[in-house]
Amino acid sequence: MTSSASTTRRINRNIRQDPRWAAILARDPAADGTFYYSVRTTGVYCRPSCAARQPLRENVRFHATCADAEQAGFRPCKRCRPEQPSSVDRQAA
Repeated sequence: MTSSASTTRRINRNIRQDPRWAAILARDPAADGTFYYSVRTTGVYCRPSCAARQPLRENVRFHATCADAEQAGFRPCKRCRPEQPSSVDRQAA
C-alpha cells in the first residue's frame, strides 16, 4: 500500500469519527461559533473556517468557547480572530 493511500484512509476514518474535523478540513463557515479548535504545536486557537494552514489531526483539541481555549493556554489566531464577531455576524448587525 502506498503512503498516500494510507493517509487518505486515515483522514476518511477521522472525518467519520468526528464531524468537527470534517468542518475544519472543509473550512466550513457554517460551523463557526459552534466550536473552536486549538493547535498544540502553535499555541493558537481558531474558528473552523480559518484560512491558516491546516494542522495535523493529532495536534488538534476542540473547545466549546473561546474562553475554554484561552483557559487551556491558547491564544487567539491573528488571521481569523475567533474572539471577535465573525464577518457574517458583523454584516447581519
